[in-house]
Amino acid sequence: MVATTDKSKTKKLGKGVVYLLMLIVIVTAVDLWRSKDLPSNVDALGLLTTLERETLDLAAISDEKPVLVYVWATWCGVCRLVSPMVDMVGEPVVSIALASGVDPKVAGYVREKGYQFTVVNDADNKLGQTLGISVTPTLMVAYKGELRFATAGITTLPGMVARLWLARLLA
Repeated sequence: MVATTDKSKTKKLGKGVVYLLMLIVIVTAVDLWRSKDLPSNVDALGLLTTLERETLDLAAISDEKPVLVYVWATWCGVCRLVSPMVDMVGEPVVSIALASGVDPKVAGYVREKGYQFTVVNDADNKLGQTLGISVTPTLMVAYKGELRFATAGITTLPGMVARLWLARLLA
């Protein structure tokens, strides 16, 4: 009787692992398909201006270490779940607030939420159009002048850290 129960548990565990692997393959395929239209060069974004009016050269920053690029919006429900995790990432983060209003409105939202990541306000959606963003949130990694490992929708903190790690590994 005990041997039958152990076999059953092993069989269920095996099925669970297979389903998990299938899910990973499907999610990866969808991410690759979504990112096919993204520019691959960081220079496409040009110099960026943060809410603090600082000029940001993403290409120069990404030469030193991977940078998580986080495209989000104040009106995005999923972003409310993802943003706190983005705030926990130890690497540099450059976020782009997509069509979220004027600078004071976005700055107030960021302050209210207590986010510490760097914010570039894309009030007129020009950066979003340059990147071909159609879904928020979208995350990608800028490293050595390239944009890679894009994903959209809910992304976990381990998923973000894994993308940053892969960028270093595959550089």
